[in-house]
Amino acid sequence: MKNSGLVLVGTPIGNLDDISLRASNELKTADAICCEDTRRTGKLLAHLQCEPRPPLIIVNEHTEKEQCNSIISKIKDGKRLVMVTDAGMPAISDPGEFIVRQVAEAGLPIEVIPGPSAGITALVGSGISPRRYLFEGFLPRKGAGRSKRLQDISNSPHTIIIYESPRRISKTLNDLAQYLGESRRAAIARELTKIHEEYIRGTLGELVQALSAKELRGEMVIILEGASKQQEVTSEEILSALNDGKKQGMSTRDAVREVAAVTGASKRKVYELYLSSARN
Repeated sequence: MKNSGLVLVGTPIGNLDDISLRASNELKTADAICCEDTRRTGKLLAHLQCEPRPPLIIVNEHTEKEQCNSIISKIKDGKRLVMVTDAGMPAISDPGEFIVRQVAEAGLPIEVIPGPSAGITALVGSGISPRRYLFEGFLPRKGAGRSKRLQDISNSPHTIIIYESPRRISKTLNDLAQYLGESRRAAIARELTKIHEEYIRGTLGELVQALSAKELRGEMVIILEGASKQQEVTSEEILSALNDGKKQGMSTRDAVREVAAVTGASKRKVYELYLSSARN
């Protein structure tokens, strides 16, 4: 007899053969499956030859809260519900967080069937240290929230994992180069586990240049090296270097670029220090 509860199942991020036996069994025997897109989940169930197919409940960013009470009622009635997303682990930059919290607060059982994660997959293949890392997911698209997040990332000593779409990858890389400096090591991973899987490694400056010459497709993961304390310089040292550059006849723009390259500070930081000193 199956135990009632909510079962969170990790699904493939590209290659359907990455589904685990345990995940396959849960999908085949579930009383119902909560999914983002019935077409995507239907394709996975067809690959698994799942017949008869359990009922599908659409749980996405628009329906998660309204479906929550119904899901909890089904679990209380003894049902075993599986939750999946289009790819990867539920609740990781995907629907699931709200329902998991509500089910937990209701004192109902929750099980997790581990599966693929784009962020971890990209991290271990990036060549950048995986010892300590922060998962940022998708950055805010604009405004003060984005600026604040970029500033926080620029100061973090930990490796950073960011998700991004092909439409916004160039803007995000340019913003990262501005806040973190062009010399910060990074990697882009795309089409993970698929035929055209690719890692592009280099500094942020090099990645900006690389993407200006090619158009990338597929969801992407950006891995950023953490800030190095050895590269940190004081505001006074940056201003001193700026003044030296200006005395040598450099324009403000050239002096900012040169100081940023030498110190490892971002051009934005160097320029803001210049403006602050000029006002004083």
